Amino acid sequence: MAEQERSDVDGEATADGSGDTGGQGHGERLSSLDAAFLEMESPTRHMHVGGLFVFDPPEGERTFSFSAFLELVRSRLHLLPRYRQHIVTPPWQLGAPVWVDDPHFDLSYHVRHAALPAPGNTAQLTEYSTRILSRQLDRQRPLWELYVIEGLEHGRLALLGKTHHAMIDGLAGIDIATVVLDVAPDQSDEVPDPQPWTPNPTPSTTRLAGDAVRQLATSPAHLVESVGRLARTPSTAAKRAFAVGAGVSRMARSNLVKPAPRSELNQPPGSYRRFEIQRIALEDVKAIKDAFGTTVNDVILATVADTTGRYLRHRGARTEGVWLRAMVPVSTRQSSEQHHLGNRVVSVFVDLPMFEMDPVERLRICHDAMSQVKSSHAAVGAGFLLGLGEFAPPTLHAMASRIAVNTRMFNFLVTNVPGPQLPIYCMGARLLGAFPFTPLAANHSYGVGVTSLDGWLNFGFTADYDALPDIHEVPAMLVSAVEELQASAAAVSERAARLAARRRRSPTGGVAPAPGDSEVAETDPSAGTSPG
Repeated sequence: MAEQERSDVDGEATADGSGDTGGQGHGERLSSLDAAFLEMESPTRHMHVGGLFVFDPPEGERTFSFSAFLELVRSRLHLLPRYRQHIVTPPWQLGAPVWVDDPHFDLSYHVRHAALPAPGNTAQLTEYSTRILSRQLDRQRPLWELYVIEGLEHGRLALLGKTHHAMIDGLAGIDIATVVLDVAPDQSDEVPDPQPWTPNPTPSTTRLAGDAVRQLATSPAHLVESVGRLARTPSTAAKRAFAVGAGVSRMARSNLVKPAPRSELNQPPGSYRRFEIQRIALEDVKAIKDAFGTTVNDVILATVADTTGRYLRHRGARTEGVWLRAMVPVSTRQSSEQHHLGNRVVSVFVDLPMFEMDPVERLRICHDAMSQVKSSHAAVGAGFLLGLGEFAPPTLHAMASRIAVNTRMFNFLVTNVPGPQLPIYCMGARLLGAFPFTPLAANHSYGVGVTSLDGWLNFGFTADYDALPDIHEVPAMLVSAVEELQASAAAVSERAARLAARRRRSPTGGVAPAPGDSEVAETDPSAGTSPG
């Protein structure tokens, strides 16, 4: 097989990223953020992300077979050079780790076949998934695995993928999925022959050390060049400096100086995880956001806050007056970078109310909080701080990474990644849901991931196995939280429709309010306008 060919070239590869394909070139160095995810990892702190993709069986005469799926992956692997690369580190950690072609690459190691005792239900599927997701990836190989799981009820099947966070962030993950997913059921009926591939020679330790020394020596020059560019555009530089300064200052005051409150969601995790999933119709969430003039992300944060509060009370915790801080990653990936791997994310922090309250008021609070984040340059400041690592020696950067991941800056993670809103297929099988698995940091035992796809919001709840053994209660609580907001949105929409109908019937364009209605409803957040 082409993947298993070994190079007999004893030459040395350069580390300049030559031959780069979509930011995935042989010899490319890891960015400071990607390297940080390597340093953060420990036996109890997994730094891989994952996704569980559930499919209906193919219709008609099409069938799904593992051997055919393996050939499909093989035929499209040239689109993702990073998937055949592993990490090498310069001697004495003189420089950042480097991606190089794996001369021993074997596709059958990374794509695996599994089956549940038929008919396997959702609980059995998620239990099997967590066994796979609780194992660390082998750093001697390319940092990904993909499982085909058959034997599900109703003839369904699933794909379970996991990839190290150093290799990919959430938005790139949507692009990676398109390598084996199609927009038509017959798109993979004809699988072309795989393109030939010969790995580039692995750089010698001498070359790696030399390249690392040259990189360190040229960093000041890059810094001077950046200063020169700023000098040539003083007005832009001043505005940028003000935005960065404001963002750094706000983030330092709210997160570094003032740690997140204590919570039973912040217990040191062990080596094993639990994973629960739930789908919510996107049209239901859009009806809520339209009724109250917010965003889909605001509704997600509000329902996650409500759900988490319910769960804490279910466990006997007191939530009166309790606000927990969520870390919300925000992608800074540009449209021109949509097919590049690596991380282009910054993180913002939002305090969410855990106590019982009117669901519309909770939504207003979340809307105001996200609006404040957008206007305060917090995301700009976070990105600036992450960028400082590019000029730091790797050993100091590793220490900073470990310090950051062990500080109590937030209580739990909430990710929200948009996907395509159209039917998606894999070898004729239609995708029903894509549920994200999120890593747990030190002293964190709970995280929430959300992916929107083909008219559904797919929630994945990750928890430490021992700290939160009853996480299976959470999906039903999420459904209840959404239903409460739906009821409020329906009432507001109905009242607004009645008022609009009366205005249309009135010859002057106005109408006296009927009993139970009020002109205040047109400016009150609970009546369908923006709660900001």
